[in-house]
Amino acid sequence: MRPNVIRLMAAIAAAFFAFAPSATAHDAVLEGKSNWLFAGWESLTVAKPEAERASIKLISNAGRLLAQKNVKLIVAIVPLKPRYYESLLPDGSAMSDVVRGRYDRELIELRGAGVNTPDLRDAFKTVLADKKEVFYRTDFHWTTFAAEATADLIADVITAQGPLPGRAGSGAKLGEWMSDRHLGDLAANFLPPERKRAIGPEAYVIRAAMKPAAGLLDADPSPVAVVGNSFVQPYFGFPQRLSNRVDRPVALKWNPGDVGPWATLLQYLQSSEFTSASVRYLVWQFNEAQIQNGPDAVGEWAAPSISSQAAWLAKVGEALKN
Repeated sequence: MRPNVIRLMAAIAAAFFAFAPSATAHDAVLEGKSNWLFAGWESLTVAKPEAERASIKLISNAGRLLAQKNVKLIVAIVPLKPRYYESLLPDGSAMSDVVRGRYDRELIELRGAGVNTPDLRDAFKTVLADKKEVFYRTDFHWTTFAAEATADLIADVITAQGPLPGRAGSGAKLGEWMSDRHLGDLAANFLPPERKRAIGPEAYVIRAAMKPAAGLLDADPSPVAVVGNSFVQPYFGFPQRLSNRVDRPVALKWNPGDVGPWATLLQYLQSSEFTSASVRYLVWQFNEAQIQNGPDAVGEWAAPSISSQAAWLAKVGEALKN
């Protein structure tokens, strides 16, 4: 197995036990039709609109604090996988009306609170129009096609607001397309051996690794930063494509899912990279179902990530004073 695949599987293994903190192997995966797998911990029937609104208020307040430092917040919400493959869910499984309407509800409420929130479904439409998948069959994550289309969408949002500081030509260079074949993380981490053999590996069409652009690993100024979970890890290509499209270095801070978006944002804001870089846009990635889990959601995040909402916002404000 190639080293980059080994790193991927280690990262997504950590990410999975994080996204599903209380899930067991028995209930962590829904086995659908045609060997499609879905995350069992993302409820298809239960949503928490009141908790979503509390999180949206917190996101909006963080955006206002960032704006005081001349940093524009862009929130990128990855849609639920079953939205695109509902016909492949197990018999008897379907989204409830409250879950079906959740993405629209989140967009409307975030935008109403003054948060720049592109509709990532628009990016996914371009992938589907090309007859490509937006999620892997046996994996929780989006495909590189969906990640790159989303990066293009967000790059358009950024560049439409004027030129970025920095040197033209300093963006990431994209590698050639290649194929890695291995088990998806839902299969690899949660299915027994006999089911793994029956489900089988799938091809991951990704970009060959290139030398990282300045800003991904060194102190070269990055006017754009990406903060999120394993969806924005370099393996799937989102930060490289965004850097390529805005033609500037892009800083990246991602963690496995159990750390959560709130603690991950704080880690970045408290880092020397943020305080020394001229960040003008911060792209904060969530999964659709995560919005309902604030920084105080015990059982959803690892214990060190848990904080009251007031304490979390105070820490954001303190980090931005530096």
